Amino acid sequence: MRSKHINIITLVLLLCSQITLSQTNSCAHCNMIIKDDAFKAKIETESGNTLHFGAIECLVNYITPKDKNTFRSLYVTDYDQQQYINAKSAFYLKSDAIKSPMGANLSAYSTLEAATLKQKEKDGEVFTWLQLRERFVSSGMGATNHTHHHSANSYAPVGVMGDHLHPKGGLMISLRYMNMYMEGNREGSDKISDDAIYENYMVAPQEMTMQMFMLGVMYAPSEKLTLILMQNYLSKDMDLTMQMTMDNGMPMRTDFSTASSSMGDLKTGFLYGLISHEKFSLHSNFTLNIPVGDIENRDTTPMMVDAKLPYAMQLGSGTFDVTLGGTLKGNINDFTWGVQPLATIRTGENSEDYRFGNLYELNSWLGYGFSKTISTSLRISGSTEDEIHNADPELNPMMVTTADTNNYGGEIIRGALGVNVLLLKNKLVLSAEIVSPMYQNYNGIFMNEKTTMNAAIKYTIL
Repeated sequence: MRSKHINIITLVLLLCSQITLSQTNSCAHCNMIIKDDAFKAKIETESGNTLHFGAIECLVNYITPKDKNTFRSLYVTDYDQQQYINAKSAFYLKSDAIKSPMGANLSAYSTLEAATLKQKEKDGEVFTWLQLRERFVSSGMGATNHTHHHSANSYAPVGVMGDHLHPKGGLMISLRYMNMYMEGNREGSDKISDDAIYENYMVAPQEMTMQMFMLGVMYAPSEKLTLILMQNYLSKDMDLTMQMTMDNGMPMRTDFSTASSSMGDLKTGFLYGLISHEKFSLHSNFTLNIPVGDIENRDTTPMMVDAKLPYAMQLGSGTFDVTLGGTLKGNINDFTWGVQPLATIRTGENSEDYRFGNLYELNSWLGYGFSKTISTSLRISGSTEDEIHNADPELNPMMVTTADTNNYGGEIIRGALGVNVLLLKNKLVLSAEIVSPMYQNYNGIFMNEKTTMNAAIKYTIL
């Protein structure tokens, strides 16, 4: 019995040590793992607790809104000596040549002489503790890059992809969902009736629903580089009506549906940081589309068993496509803003002798943070797409509007309202967005877009 008690006590002590180790290894402000001893800091509270931080900017951001009487001692790490020193008597260098974990680029020194010597070597600006605190309050020093990872408002609306870099060693997985609903048809920017469609085609699309599930992984091997990998699963359903003329000259209409579902194309690429400032940041976006999605889907129609489905019902592009662009974003107090232009260039033709048109997109958004964990956003996006080049010889362009390459491409402007919520100590992000078109102008006759719902779950592992 005594041995059993000893084992239980040992287990409890082991668990306590693991909890303590976990608390020591993660930042009390942002919950990121503390990885670089040259920038770590700590607080000893009046209650006897010790709080650990991964960077000087984390410590300053943590204490700024709190009662200073609750802190007994503040410590930062001397950059040269790699040991704790009193934060209030230390001197601080802000230099882009010394990258701190959360992007404020702050390092600490025990003497003014040491800080000045490092300044001559690395450039930058030297501060006392009081001057540093003043800059954090007056200019937002350290706020942007920290907020970039650890507040709901730092994340772009869910409809924007590749909006942020991760710190070195950062790993995030995500699951995205999109549901787009289309009803009726437009010719150019005007709605068109089924009767008008039947003057040139046998079949008029009625409704279409497209659902997408996308699994994504982001990993940062360095502070400036974040790698991305995305694989989606698509499901498309379309309701159509065919009109045929009977021997007596009377039209007869038949309703039918087609569907396709499977894996879509695989996307891989990277984000690369170009500018990291207190109030804004800029990075480049690069994505390569690997054509693994099926472009030979078939289904039964009133005209044919196992008929080849039109372009809009296929699940991939069939070509290696390159997407290039950039993301510029920043913050003004509780507001964040962002702009992201992207260009998708199709290369070559696919196995069915055609390629989709090049696509050019521009996203812009404005976010407002009600708190650190909840934010809302307004997004405006515009896109223009070229016509399909060449055609699949198996598709009859006179059968249905979606089989005619002249009907593809055009311009769309969309508006969206979104929300971001942070949970589990900022490691879990829940996002949702509802999108509605504000303007549609197609090259020919195409389905009328109604609403789109975007949602995502993102979890930061490291």
